[in-house]
Amino acid sequence: MQNFKWDVIIVVVIVIWIAFFLDLGLESWSGQDFDETYYSSGNFFDRLQVVKWTVFEWPSKNLYTQYNKFLESTDEYLKLQTYEFTNKTLKSGLKGLSKKLIPVQIILENNKYQQYQDSFHELQDYFSGYNSVQLRNDEQMGTQYVHSKFMLNENAFWIQTANLTKSSFESNREYFFYSEDEKVRDSLETLFDADWVGDDLSILNLHPNLVVCPLNCRDVIKTLLENAESSIVIQTQYIVDDEILDILRRKSEKVDLAMIVANSDDNQDLISYFWPWKARMLQSIYNHTKMILIDKKYLLLGSINLSSNSLDNNREVWIILLDTGNITTFLSGFTKDWESAL
Repeated sequence: MQNFKWDVIIVVVIVIWIAFFLDLGLESWSGQDFDETYYSSGNFFDRLQVVKWTVFEWPSKNLYTQYNKFLESTDEYLKLQTYEFTNKTLKSGLKGLSKKLIPVQIILENNKYQQYQDSFHELQDYFSGYNSVQLRNDEQMGTQYVHSKFMLNENAFWIQTANLTKSSFESNREYFFYSEDEKVRDSLETLFDADWVGDDLSILNLHPNLVVCPLNCRDVIKTLLENAESSIVIQTQYIVDDEILDILRRKSEKVDLAMIVANSDDNQDLISYFWPWKARMLQSIYNHTKMILIDKKYLLLGSINLSSNSLDNNREVWIILLDTGNITTFLSGFTKDWESAL
């Protein structure tokens, strides 16, 4: 009996010892050592994949038509995550889905920065009585804001710089990305489903081309900027994060740098340092894009502003695109905006 007790104690100690060291290993794998390995330039760039895509730049007469086709093709479900949703045309389109009893899930920010319109509760009232539509905020996610802008159904997805507002579709400079890539779509759905219930998500669950704040976006952006060899082109609403600004100052001495930002007081420090040869403000149209192009090879598109809050606290989503033809299209649009910017 005594020997048996000692045997049990020894087995328990061994199990605890193994669990302890496995846990240490997992912590190391998910911490700094893992990040440094995962985002080392060779590992990171080797994992990226070509995703077939189409970008619709607004103003574009074709955009509402493409959105309507997407909604009409939805037969099983639709999932939407966005910061703002007030566009009457798109709200009507989702109501059409709900009338067909197609499940619709929406994650929407309910406490926006300097909120002047309670669109969360307005949307609740709008879909009142439509039981196939479910609406949640980001309280279960633990983020400052849900600022991401993506939508998916069983076949395809959108990632965009635009909120679902009238100005996004009719007056801002925005970019909209549409794809039927199955692997990226599945990864976005995994992200959405985790956010819906407040589950944690590892970067290992993400498609390598997806950039998601606060999981991996600061590491990805730093990796791309630091490894730029010939050029950095940025068109974004504003750039105010100190670490990103420091990288841009250093890289501006080594590579060609061109940045277009919105006409906003937030960008005064950037403009004071880089204007006019490396940074300009777009005056003719409100610049709400969030785009970075590295070496004319890697184009980032999505919701991320280059601010500390976006990078470290919000839910944000970007996608990295490699298609050279559409990168040329983006550069053409950037050049026109650069020439008209001040």
